[in-house]
Amino acid sequence: MQDFKTKRKKVSLSVVIPSYKPGEDIFRCLGSVMDQSIDIPYEVIVVDSSPLNPEERIHNQFPRVQVYHLESRTLSGRARSHGARMASGDIVFFTDTDCVADRDWIRELHAALEAGYGVAGGSVVNGTPDSAVGTAEYLLEFNETNPWIRSGEVRALPSCNLAVRKHIFERVGYFPDFMKGEDTIFCENVIASGERIFFTPGARIYHRNRTRFVRFVRNQVSLGEGALESRRRTSRPGRFLIRAPFLIPLIPVFRTLMIGKRFLFSSRRLFRSYLLHYPLIAIGILAHTWGFIRGPYRDGFSTENVKEYQSA
Repeated sequence: MQDFKTKRKKVSLSVVIPSYKPGEDIFRCLGSVMDQSIDIPYEVIVVDSSPLNPEERIHNQFPRVQVYHLESRTLSGRARSHGARMASGDIVFFTDTDCVADRDWIRELHAALEAGYGVAGGSVVNGTPDSAVGTAEYLLEFNETNPWIRSGEVRALPSCNLAVRKHIFERVGYFPDFMKGEDTIFCENVIASGERIFFTPGARIYHRNRTRFVRFVRNQVSLGEGALESRRRTSRPGRFLIRAPFLIPLIPVFRTLMIGKRFLFSSRRLFRSYLLHYPLIAIGILAHTWGFIRGPYRDGFSTENVKEYQSA
């Protein structure tokens, strides 16, 4: 691991990107993050835990990017926390290697925070519109943050498009170390502390979704596991299902109706796409429900000690 504390100048804004075997995606991501319209200086930190250190390859194209390489596989939550601790900025922006940021991304999120919020996030655009599987994953995973949702205060936002004032971490802690759902848990802790979270659809990122069917299904199972864990740890809506498991079989019906309603009232185009891709979406919903049923306590889901939560 490298210590960048001695290399860096103080800036007011920092961008943190967790990375693991990112392939060429990271160069598309960094190209967009390094070409932002905001005129405030900012730093970009990549926290990578790939077997091979990508620092040289990244510096060949982006010499200003700081690469922090971890020796062992690190989940995204812990990688983001590492980056947030190292960040010089008073505001930390988060995205992922499979995302491409709109040129006004930082400026839009910065404006939302300047309006008085401690945490803000933006919308997610489908980055794989030509793939049926990729579109189904997008419609399932990011329906609450599609670009046609109105701006306003929300309860949770995905960490691929998030900005946090650094003092918030001092109040509520960092991201938990879980495969999925760590951003939801963090946001729930923010809300519980009395802080507010603002959604601004003008801060857009384009997300490259999984386009292979098996990977899509596996991801939905993992998201279901994360959905259960977030309810074990917080007071997130739906927590009652932990104590009323006989209602879990109703989850597919409920999610089908709620997601459809969300698209119907935000974007008719996305609603039509939802209907068109529903056979794939239904499989994803069932996979998500299975993840919720079997729970997160399996090898590889987390590097935290979760035994203390099993009786919660």
